[in-house]
Amino acid sequence: MATPSNAASRAIARSVLPSLATSLALSLAFMLPVQAQQKPVDQRDAATARAEVIADLALWRRAGLDRSEPLHSSYSLQSSEYSAAQQEYLRLRASDEFQREVQKALAQQ
Repeated sequence: MATPSNAASRAIARSVLPSLATSLALSLAFMLPVQAQQKPVDQRDAATARAEVIADLALWRRAGLDRSEPLHSSYSLQSSEYSAAQQEYLRLRASDEFQREVQKALAQQ
């Protein structure tokens, strides 16, 4: 004969286990497609991304943004020197010069 504590334990198990199983099944259902969509990183994509960062830094330096006065030592947020260097960087970044720098960086890897 079932004691009151055993009966309560069974009642809890009957109410909790199905919802626990459902939660687990739903978790797995949402995780499996995500894992299936992940693919190994293509080394060419990684090399291209690295080359683009190197090219961007080269253009940033060529524009003179690395030499401009630090903002914290100036009362204005942007000095005329910084603004000119920033405009030059944006011009270089939008030009074919960026792709030339990317190709140069790829060749060096």
